[in-house]
Amino acid sequence: MSENRLWRLADELAAELKEFLKLKDEIAEAQSRFSAREPSAFERRGLGSILHDVYQSAEGVFQRIAKEIDRGVPIGENWHRLLLDKMANPITKTRPAVIQPETAAMLDEYRRFRHRFRNLYGFKLDWTQMKPLLGNATSTIDTFTADIKQFIAFLRMMSDNNEPHSGK
Repeated sequence: MSENRLWRLADELAAELKEFLKLKDEIAEAQSRFSAREPSAFERRGLGSILHDVYQSAEGVFQRIAKEIDRGVPIGENWHRLLLDKMANPITKTRPAVIQPETAAMLDEYRRFRHRFRNLYGFKLDWTQMKPLLGNATSTIDTFTADIKQFIAFLRMMSDNNEPHSGK
């Protein structure tokens, strides 16, 4: 991959992170609103959309990296899970792990929720399942952001050095 493409990808990921961090405001508002009461079915639908976006946004970053660096997104029925796993592992002589295994575990909770959110009627969303996700959303976003910032730094370094990476 040329230095220019690495630098461009780093810029695109940084811009995506800026948008991703806007979720923290919505999450803070939801945490404030629902710290002492359970949301109505209507409110759970809106909250579900916010929680859905936590993983959806992260997966968008992963897809961009997979297309630009890994030469493709996994295919098959479990491609969402495979992509998450792929990002938590280095690719020898190509790139380090994009996220830490702990980050992948945190995001996997949101991936599973996103699947339920997309495949259930909204009135069936269960607050007891959503509440821990809401409580952990800020730390998940912060952890993911730290990992991606580190990956962006790697891209910029590789662009400057134009040397292959060991993937370790």
